[in-house]
Amino acid sequence: MTSFSLADLISDSDTSCTAAFDHQLHTKLDGSFKTVRCLFRESASALEKEISLLELEDVTSRSCKVLSHWIPGRIEVMGKHTDYAGGNSLVCSIEGRGMAMVSTMAPNADKHRRVTIVSILAAGMDHHAINTAAPFKVNGRTVVHHTINMSDESRNKDDAANKDWRIYPTTTVRRLDKNFGLFSHSHETSSGSYSEAQNEEKGYHIIIAISSNLPPASGLSTSSAFVTGLFLVFDSHLSIRSSQKFRHAIGTASEEETVYNLSTYLGNIENGMCYTRQNVKRAEIDVITEDSELVLEGTKQGDGVGTFGGSEDHAAILMGEKRKLRLLSFCPTRPASFVVNQSNGLIVCNSEDSNEKAKHVNQESELDLPLELVFVIAYSGARAEKAGHGTEASIGYNYASDMATKAFMAYNAWNTAAINVDEHTKLRTLADAIRYERKQQGINHISLSGDQIEKTISDKILAGSSAVQAEDCSTVEDFGNLLVKRFQQFYEESELLVPAAAHCLSEESDRLAMLGSIVDKSHRNAVNILKNQITETAWLPLWARGIEHQLKTNPTLYVDDSESSKQLRHNHQRITALASSAFGAGFGGSCWALVHRVEADEFLLQWRNAYDEAFPANDAREFFTTEPGPGAFLI
Repeated sequence: MTSFSLADLISDSDTSCTAAFDHQLHTKLDGSFKTVRCLFRESASALEKEISLLELEDVTSRSCKVLSHWIPGRIEVMGKHTDYAGGNSLVCSIEGRGMAMVSTMAPNADKHRRVTIVSILAAGMDHHAINTAAPFKVNGRTVVHHTINMSDESRNKDDAANKDWRIYPTTTVRRLDKNFGLFSHSHETSSGSYSEAQNEEKGYHIIIAISSNLPPASGLSTSSAFVTGLFLVFDSHLSIRSSQKFRHAIGTASEEETVYNLSTYLGNIENGMCYTRQNVKRAEIDVITEDSELVLEGTKQGDGVGTFGGSEDHAAILMGEKRKLRLLSFCPTRPASFVVNQSNGLIVCNSEDSNEKAKHVNQESELDLPLELVFVIAYSGARAEKAGHGTEASIGYNYASDMATKAFMAYNAWNTAAINVDEHTKLRTLADAIRYERKQQGINHISLSGDQIEKTISDKILAGSSAVQAEDCSTVEDFGNLLVKRFQQFYEESELLVPAAAHCLSEESDRLAMLGSIVDKSHRNAVNILKNQITETAWLPLWARGIEHQLKTNPTLYVDDSESSKQLRHNHQRITALASSAFGAGFGGSCWALVHRVEADEFLLQWRNAYDEAFPANDAREFFTTEPGPGAFLI
């Protein structure tokens, strides 16, 4: 582990240590080095000011040894609201957009254990500074700070008001302390080693400063980057991975499998659920059994940061690589792979279940984005803030999650009533139900035109819906139909569209031209079935594809695909994207468009100008190009 001084990070001069830091960062992020280097300089400046404010014992701000972590944002290419139901997603971390975290750990004379978070706010986010503003600024930007005391008597007092940005660090710190006992197995600070006797006599204080160029609440996974980054910082200072609890619960002989397990755990921090390590491989069974062991206690569903989500964001952030996309399955997190038959339409099946691999083209979990393509990101300017309980975005997100859970409950209710399923047979997610029905019916293949599995599960959900508590619906039948629609969106997205899109992008495929129509369907389902889009994020991908005429707003927001094969006649100079979609939780946020690299700048300009004309501009919106980049790392 390499540590630098604050002076090394802040300095513009070419000292040997500064040059060493710059070289390591440039090696990782050559195309975005200058931008990210500025973020680290800002974080270091904020940390220096906070240390001076705290007047820590034996710590001189400029000579203080620090650790530096880069935590990227992510793009959910495909996989809308699938991960928490055990489904599939296609994701990547992004180049040059993320969080620069600079931290230090120092002894406290009063023997207390504390964590202080210092964050430089993005423009337009000053409302988060109402109760937490620091008495200094960095480059003219408002800074917020918050100290978390680890003592039991302060737990309820300092957590009670944390319903704004503070809910993320507070939830993460409390959960890590509950599961691993923060500070309990580390006798070394960032600036030197201390004996066990010294450790017992003194408390410790970790201070973490953060600067980010991710648009806030944009769907680029700011919140999960925050949670993931905090874990990595604490692990670097306190060696969490070396603890017996971590090794037993999360660690494995395989580093890759450990990262999959870790991403599941980090998702559990956000949703408040207990972390359970599976002792069986999904490829070997059709259902989950009691062989699972509860190892890391949570709180309760939805009592983490306020949303009941999954772990795709954390996996993308941890496992990102340059130019690579990841095809993943969830509950638990693991690589997904499929086999594809191209001879008679595009047919996919899960390679875990296939006995006919020799007849198909393998679609592996990791694939390279073609070099000639890049992403253009459009942040709508409509913030999808989920911090705390009761925000519009968190309510909408949790509704989609809850409907997936209730669709599964209705399916399970029918199974229990109709065939008296063995009480030891435990299906937990919609993905488990799909896998179970495939096993029962001996069906491995899935067609883009639909199949028997979808119909079977839909019928069972409708039949079992009366056993599930209904939402505000006029009749039980209406509620049942809503649950069926939620399942069908999940099934189509997870089992059909995600693997089909991955195949279109893979080197083994000659079907890149099909990608647009596949992604169009995914986006249309988000607008029409999930109903997690606002007018701006519904419109942006349609314009990128040249089909904005399909968007209807009366009586409700809806994409009419009755003339989906037709595009409006445009000026011949207008560029259309190969594919485009909204992504993330929804209810605001961002959209991506995939375009040829040589056309990216001109497309971005056209897209931005069209958006400004259709929707009056606000200062928050932002358009930029990016591509898959490295995952989180320590410099």
